[in-house]
Amino acid sequence: MLKNYLKITGYAAALLALAGVAVFLVFKIAGTDKSIEVPKIEGKSMTEAAEYLNKHQLLMNIQGEEYHDEVPEGRVIRQNIKPGERVKAGTYVEVVVSRGQEMYSLPSFEGQMLEDAKLTLINLGLTIKKVTSVHSDSMAKGMIIAQRPLAGNSAGNEINFLVSLGPYTRTYRCPSFVNMTIDDARALASDLGIELIEKESGSKVIFQKPEAGAVIRNGDSVEVRLGRGWGMWF
Repeated sequence: MLKNYLKITGYAAALLALAGVAVFLVFKIAGTDKSIEVPKIEGKSMTEAAEYLNKHQLLMNIQGEEYHDEVPEGRVIRQNIKPGERVKAGTYVEVVVSRGQEMYSLPSFEGQMLEDAKLTLINLGLTIKKVTSVHSDSMAKGMIIAQRPLAGNSAGNEINFLVSLGPYTRTYRCPSFVNMTIDDARALASDLGIELIEKESGSKVIFQKPEAGAVIRNGDSVEVRLGRGWGMWF
């Protein structure tokens, strides 16, 4: 009788032990499978992001790195699981980390023609952001007067140009070159922005075309015929 009682008691203890193990396993599994809300880690440093995820029973995995103009180097640009979504504890959150702004080496384009500079820009992977055109008496039309950023290392791949429209167009009455020495005629033409086309030879201007008083513009040409002057033997 006593032997049967001890046997039953042993079975009961064993059953209680098994029940305890079962309850432990149930709570263990339930704790592992519980739902966790994913926090926002974008903009945080890698160390901050990893620690923040660990506090929420989540893990971080770096998926890759990219250049970014706004997010500083070493900080998270984006995460594959959106903040607020719920996942299982122990889930890996994939992140892309910033390499900072990409640096470009800009040559000097000042003094070059804009069309020539465009070919160089294509080869360097650079783009023109803005072209501003102004008149210039010293730079030919289409020539680059200035650039921003200046030559050197730049964080961006865009460049702005200030480009010449050439000199302002000025109209006036053609002066009389007749009876002027050729040296004086050349000096006056240079001051007015006129090109003299000299015909024949001699020290004085004896004829011009167009005639004095005609409307001309800077950049126009005036044909002059040279000789030794009126009243002289030719």
